[in-house]
Amino acid sequence: MDILGIRARRSREEVGGTVLQVDEDFIEELGGVNTDIAIMAEIGIGPRSMSELFPREKMRYCSKIFGQTRNVQRVYFDMSKKGEEFEKKNGVLIVPPNRCRELILLRFSQMETEDVKEKLETSKIGSWNWSEEFLADLLFLKKQGFLRDQ
Repeated sequence: MDILGIRARRSREEVGGTVLQVDEDFIEELGGVNTDIAIMAEIGIGPRSMSELFPREKMRYCSKIFGQTRNVQRVYFDMSKKGEEFEKKNGVLIVPPNRCRELILLRFSQMETEDVKEKLETSKIGSWNWSEEFLADLLFLKKQGFLRDQ
């Protein structure tokens, strides 16, 4: 499994009084802000069958982590899917990369505002989103001109 996650109902992430943006439509697709959501996700390229994405052994593994939670959402980030619209097939939410890109760019723009910028630190004291290594790499690439807004 590429990603396992839990989003508690009515949760939000805040840095120095600034509430960070989330993809509200994505959260709504998974059950809404008033629902505890457990997510298991795969990242890949191209259409995949349900048994290929979420075979029984992976499902058993996830059930040990999530326990008796019945609201486990399956998500497939299909890096070859065009557009920005979600698609639901056989109980799996399929998310195109452009959808993710928009949120990443939105977070970048939030990080560049003065009230958030002054709160950023190189340690884990602030939001984990600002110090996570992959995000740090993306920020570096953006500053070097490799990631464009268009």
